[in-house]
Amino acid sequence: MRKLRNFVLTAMLGGLAVILPLLLFVALARWLAGLLRELTLPLADLIGPHIAGGGTVAFAVAVAAMLAACFLTGILLRTRVGAMAWESIDVLLARLTPGYGTLRDTVVQLLGAGQGAGNLRGEVALVRLWGPESAVAQIAIVTARHADGSFTVYVPTAPLPTQGFVYHLRPEVVELRPDIGFESAMRVVLACGSGAAELFGAALPMRS
Repeated sequence: MRKLRNFVLTAMLGGLAVILPLLLFVALARWLAGLLRELTLPLADLIGPHIAGGGTVAFAVAVAAMLAACFLTGILLRTRVGAMAWESIDVLLARLTPGYGTLRDTVVQLLGAGQGAGNLRGEVALVRLWGPESAVAQIAIVTARHADGSFTVYVPTAPLPTQGFVYHLRPEVVELRPDIGFESAMRVVLACGSGAAELFGAALPMRS
């Protein structure tokens, strides 16, 4: 009876592990589609009477206009004036809106934004917080190098890499990994370690 119960429970959990992420993805996609429709509907209603093809064409034009606005905003942020202006607005929003910073950085990491995206930028490293002989290693981002050879690192926590801990470590417990890209390391953190085998190879490097 116990074997049957364990079999049913294991099968149920295995099914949930496959189906639940798919359901969450579909729910997120539907929510984003609804949000996009709500945001573009006023513009579509405005231009609909002036465009042949009815509401569908007007909606497509409104979506294209929003994508163009995102593109132009991205170009503006690449300029010095635009970057400075957005930095001031970003700081103000972070102060006035609880949770804004965490949400912003999470979205940035999920989108895999390029240079200058968010505060999590730097060299990828493996750190051994319990000493150089420890068998436990953690993914970290080097945020500063000091004159005495020590490092300041940020150790992200899963599944939100924008939440974590800052450590100041001696060089013997920091193993730089220039072969691992920042985005690749963050994807593993976001996935709670899934994909680490592909990231590090057959096995994690261990120190004797």
